Amino acid sequence: MRWRSASRTACSAGVALAVAALAGCGGGSERLPVLTALRLSRLAGDVAAGRSCGGPLLQATIAAVNRGEVPEALQEQLVSDANRVAATCSRPAARALAERLRP
Repeated sequence: MRWRSASRTACSAGVALAVAALAGCGGGSERLPVLTALRLSRLAGDVAAGRSCGGPLLQATIAAVNRGEVPEALQEQLVSDANRVAATCSRPAARALAERLRP
C-alpha cells in the first residue's frame, strides 16, 4: 500500500501497524506534493540502506511541515514515523516508510 493520501478519520492501528495507519482508513484527498514525497522517500531509503541513521530524514520532515508542504491530516503520523526511524535507526521501519512515501 502506498502512502500518498489519508482519510481525515483516525485509524485504529498500533505501532506494529504503522503501515496501515499511514496508508489511511479508506481514501481521502490529503496528499503530499510529489517532490516532497520523493525527497523524504530518498532519505528514508538512505536509512534502510545503512547510509544514515535518520537525523536528516527527521530534519527534512520537520522542515517540510514548517514550510506547509505536509497537509495537516498527515503531519502527526509522518513526523511520528520519521522520529521513530531516527530514534531507532530501524532499517525495516525506514524501508516501510520509504515505500509508503513513493508516489
